[in-house]
Amino acid sequence: MLFRSTQSLPVSGTLRSLATAIVKAKVAGEVRDLVVREGDSVRAGQVLARIDPVEYEAKLRQAQLQADAALAQIEIAQRQYDNNRALVGQGFISSTALDASDSTLRNARATHAAALAARDVARKALDDTVVRAPIDAQVSLRVAQPGERLAIDARVIELVDARRLELEAALATQDAASLRVGQQATLRVEGLDLPVKARVSRINPAVQAGSRNVLAYLAVEPVAGLRQGLYAQ
Repeated sequence: MLFRSTQSLPVSGTLRSLATAIVKAKVAGEVRDLVVREGDSVRAGQVLARIDPVEYEAKLRQAQLQADAALAQIEIAQRQYDNNRALVGQGFISSTALDASDSTLRNARATHAAALAARDVARKALDDTVVRAPIDAQVSLRVAQPGERLAIDARVIELVDARRLELEAALATQDAASLRVGQQATLRVEGLDLPVKARVSRINPAVQAGSRNVLAYLAVEPVAGLRQGLYAQ
């Protein structure tokens, strides 16, 4: 109930977390390790799963070799350019030959830069074979299984932070008119014997089309037993 002087305003809805995450695979491959299960608490950055890295390690080695080869071509082109510049200064060759060697040198540098970028992409892909938690939370669903081959963007783990829950309440426009951020509320939550305290944290500035209701969001005080999806009124 939201208390207004001596009157009460009934609201109801389901609790939802302010922080949830669906962790997806950023690269394709076979799940080699999946180290958490439903109910486990995880910290941001913690390893949740590993995807077979063999293919991505090979691609990184290949990209590094191509970058090394491109660097060697720069060194050859630089020596050629330096030699031609000296010869032009001595009048042994025309400036056209120097221009050609300069063009070769610039192309070699561009090729090397592209090879370095490709190496960075390959390194990023290898890093992405390690799946990490983006937030502090608990595992609510383990979607993938060890040995399963995942496509890019396939779901691996779903996370919920049950420490920060809110109730989304739909109010009639006449009831919402007197609602204010910061007002206190008392909720009855299914499965819990004692009432739970809450407060109005946000009020939607727009009226919902069709129902003409106004959505208010109540931040729920964390207590033992609260979970996302529980019905509250």
